[in-house]
Amino acid sequence: MTFQNFQWIYLAAPLLLALVVVRFWRRRYWGHSLVEHVGQDLGGPNLLLRLPIMLEGLTVVFLLLALLDPVYPFTLNRIERGGLQIMFVFDLSQSMEEPLREPIPNPAELPPSPSKMEAVKASAAAFIRKRSGDAIGLIVFSNNAYLVSPATFDHDSLINYLRMVSPQTLVTEGYTAIGEGLALARQFFAFSQERERRTKGQIIILFTDGVNNYGRDPLEQIEKARMEGTRVYYIGVALEPGASQDIGQALPSTGGQFFDVRDPMHLEEAVNAIDKIEKGRFHTLQLVRQQPAYFIFVLLAFLALAARMALNGIPHFVDLS
Repeated sequence: MTFQNFQWIYLAAPLLLALVVVRFWRRRYWGHSLVEHVGQDLGGPNLLLRLPIMLEGLTVVFLLLALLDPVYPFTLNRIERGGLQIMFVFDLSQSMEEPLREPIPNPAELPPSPSKMEAVKASAAAFIRKRSGDAIGLIVFSNNAYLVSPATFDHDSLINYLRMVSPQTLVTEGYTAIGEGLALARQFFAFSQERERRTKGQIIILFTDGVNNYGRDPLEQIEKARMEGTRVYYIGVALEPGASQDIGQALPSTGGQFFDVRDPMHLEEAVNAIDKIEKGRFHTLQLVRQQPAYFIFVLLAFLALAARMALNGIPHFVDLS
């Protein structure tokens, strides 16, 4: 525990000393020649009789400590929030820069279509804004998977990270390693459970426009996710007909679903469907810096003052003192 306004001690100490001097200076005593002889037989006063003044002193000391603004430099709090722990897993292959729209007779008559990546990012950002109670993170992959942001409640920072990722981020990689993205999401959840010892509602939402052609087997990762209690949702963005059907058939075992979207509207509908399905509770640890602790000393001051007032309500004690 540290004190942030320790300079108050330089003002309070002289004032307290002046109050003590005034208090004892104004006291009146009756003297007699026999007092010295009687005092030797009776001894000193009982310390119990000094209890009121001791309680008054403790009240002042506790209030002074509260005035110095005590804080705990670091405090780890366990928080239960309404929501889930969600990891977005984005495919950053170069094909994600292609427009997301089915072929139409006269494309010149319509405004330019957004790319698959732009549509996915817009839908994900809208999803994030609606899930204020969720801890959401971001993983991207091509040949390998990379953690862009761990699951966090700081959604403004997450959306900023979301805006920065693009297929150009991993331009030197050219494969679609779906299994690697799922494996890294699972590893993050395992790390969270090891640190926090209790998590519930682990969700993976995968966005890709291709089939797995590199790295780990996604079916094995889905089976491991099922055993760990993690639900996996697969949003296929304009996939080739019949692509990734084996993965889509494995997802219901985890509690997740497969969505084959062909345009931005279908993509938004898929994300909204996940938003309606997934509800739960999530437990996390929060590191709080400079947590105020003055209320402890204020409470102690009130307890000391209450004890002092209680003594005044005891007639026998008042008579003795």
